[in-house]
Amino acid sequence: MATTRLPVLVVGAGPTGLVLGLTLLQNGIQVRIIDKDPIRHPGHRGSGLQPRTLEIFRFLGVLDDVLSRALSMPLRCEYKLPGGIEMLSVSEVAPTEVPTPSIPYANVMLLGQYNTEAILRSHIERLGGTVEYGTELRRFENYSDRVEATLVRRDGESEETETVACHYLVGADGAKGVVRKQLGLSFLGETRTEGDVLLGLVEIQGLGTEYWHQWGDFTSSGVLLMPTEKPSYFSFILVGGGSYTDNPIPEKEALRQILRQRTDRSDLVFGEFEAVSAYRPNIRMVSKFSGGRVFVAGDAAHVHSPAGGQGLNTSVQDAFNLAWKLMLVVKGLASPSLLTTYGEERLPVIDAMLRRSTVLYDAMRNSEESAWKRGGDLRQLGVNYRWSSIVVDERTPKAEGPESVNPYGSGNDGTLRAGDRAPDASGLVPAHGSEANGPTSLFGMFRPTYHTVLLFGLPAQQVEYILIAAKKNPTGLVKTVVIHPKGTSGPKAVGQPDLTIVDGGGHAFAAYQVSPEKPTVVAVRPDGVVGAIVYGLGGFERYFRGIYSAIGDAL
Repeated sequence: MATTRLPVLVVGAGPTGLVLGLTLLQNGIQVRIIDKDPIRHPGHRGSGLQPRTLEIFRFLGVLDDVLSRALSMPLRCEYKLPGGIEMLSVSEVAPTEVPTPSIPYANVMLLGQYNTEAILRSHIERLGGTVEYGTELRRFENYSDRVEATLVRRDGESEETETVACHYLVGADGAKGVVRKQLGLSFLGETRTEGDVLLGLVEIQGLGTEYWHQWGDFTSSGVLLMPTEKPSYFSFILVGGGSYTDNPIPEKEALRQILRQRTDRSDLVFGEFEAVSAYRPNIRMVSKFSGGRVFVAGDAAHVHSPAGGQGLNTSVQDAFNLAWKLMLVVKGLASPSLLTTYGEERLPVIDAMLRRSTVLYDAMRNSEESAWKRGGDLRQLGVNYRWSSIVVDERTPKAEGPESVNPYGSGNDGTLRAGDRAPDASGLVPAHGSEANGPTSLFGMFRPTYHTVLLFGLPAQQVEYILIAAKKNPTGLVKTVVIHPKGTSGPKAVGQPDLTIVDGGGHAFAAYQVSPEKPTVVAVRPDGVVGAIVYGLGGFERYFRGIYSAIGDAL
């Protein structure tokens, strides 16, 4: 039995585990990613990528690959029965939003989870990482200074056993995974039994790709056919017609016959099927996200209906929130207590997400038109951590009481606060010739490997003080950007910030709600969240004291 040691073991190679692993690798953290399945199965679940997820993919450097394959959200067309050809209605699933300087990716994009995973894997491999398929976590022991995990790799009839000692273990192994169960975390909620759903991909000739096509309703016997990025293949949802989870899934010809009956279309040719599976909604979540040195994320921590396209997107945010905190703790730059803020920040968000997706699911089952309204908060741009113990806000003090927590609703009150998503701003102009090829938007600066400190219109002396203080933090983990107001001509160089820019379009000052008369410092966390809004050196130092606590070799 071999024994190896490493900083982080990630169990599960779905989008959650892959985003976590990629972010850690970009931060120079050695990580192993394992998955008990020998191969990844094709399919189209988790296809709706919300705008906030697209932003995270931008920060991770994978967005171009995603957009090169993804589809835009089409209209939904409902057909009259019998006959199945006459259109009853055409409606928007999500209203098309016009991108703005602060929200450059305003609309949902569609890409099957199988392909999203392939893109994330390719970026992991570029960094020298691998995903170990066919490797199962059998058990683990949680100690005060490590986790010892027993892994089993199958080769035909034989098994190879390995013991891994890691500083931290993250379970991203789904709702049926072993990590949450062995950790003994509660999984509170309900299982819906009012009707099963059959999901999968089907090859269709004769059906256009400009719509989501719907016949019937979802109270009894409806079918929805949605175009995918795979030519000629449509994702299907079949509702009603029996218990798919308690009985064998119908054979191919039986499935074709069901689709012919539901659509009442003799002109459509149904071919091959892929990734057919039964689904019965579970609506559950953990009461805490960790135990000792073991964490859960994604479906291992929360499951719900797919209505509203929140699942994969919420799971990606779990991973992105946890990764930068793990990086600091593993490197000995922050106290392990920083990791408690992962659950502190994510639990209210997950609770709110389950409520929203359940309302949509119930509306869909009742054939209510509101079930198809997928814009607004569902884009996840309002997800926030305003209540977090590590955010610092001198402009808008934290409100007290549970009624002040609105995990999906930042921006609804017209303010930008610490804990909110950090907006983009385009039209930035490098102030000096040596920076001519630098980024021209804030999203071009944000990365999951460091904090970005934005110095809005500060006097020269204050800039000097903060630049000196910033250099006291761990090398490379704080990037400083001096931002001059629109119209500033030939600004003088002050100190040695990483970048000096002029807000050429005025978008940065507007998005961060800063007036030239009130100089402001904004610290943007590695996960693209505003960590601090302060007015000077004191607030700056207070925020970073709560993040970086250099404790030497804590491990």
